[in-house]
Amino acid sequence: MRRRHLFFLIVFALIIIFISGSAFAAAMGWIESLERADVFLADADNRWGVGAVSAFLLLLALWSLVDLLRTPKERDLVIHESGLGSVEISSVALESMIRRAARDVRDVRDVQPVLRTDQNGLVVMLRMSVSPDATLPEISQDVQQTVQENLEKKAGVHVSSVQVLIRSVTADMRPRVE
Repeated sequence: MRRRHLFFLIVFALIIIFISGSAFAAAMGWIESLERADVFLADADNRWGVGAVSAFLLLLALWSLVDLLRTPKERDLVIHESGLGSVEISSVALESMIRRAARDVRDVRDVQPVLRTDQNGLVVMLRMSVSPDATLPEISQDVQQTVQENLEKKAGVHVSSVQVLIRSVTADMRPRVE
């Protein structure tokens, strides 16, 4: 979930908790809801305040609903344009190609690609797990070369750089036989 939405959802939840708690207390007879509400709303400033807060909550609820229903647009990369149209490849498809190419390199256990574009082409950032037997500089260079060649050859994407972060060195997880 995006961080900017988290703040609004927390505020919205707290307001709903307050309103529902007040309604529950009024229903149980713990507070005299109508008398206090009439006294509070008798003042014109309080009415404007309640109206402003209500309008804010309405806008917040509508904005949250629209944002929830809006589907995120998948980023597509335009690869080639011709008189017949354009060829686009989704970032999900490119990430799948990158994972497959990187796993073909010996001693690579797991790969998590992150894609960005710059003025020179596609920037690929790889977070990898490798086996303990791997020579880290060598495996990094092999993965960089394999991923770049694979994307340029099979997808027609110009790769400006492949950055590698080896986040863990893990042993093979083989099932124990007892």
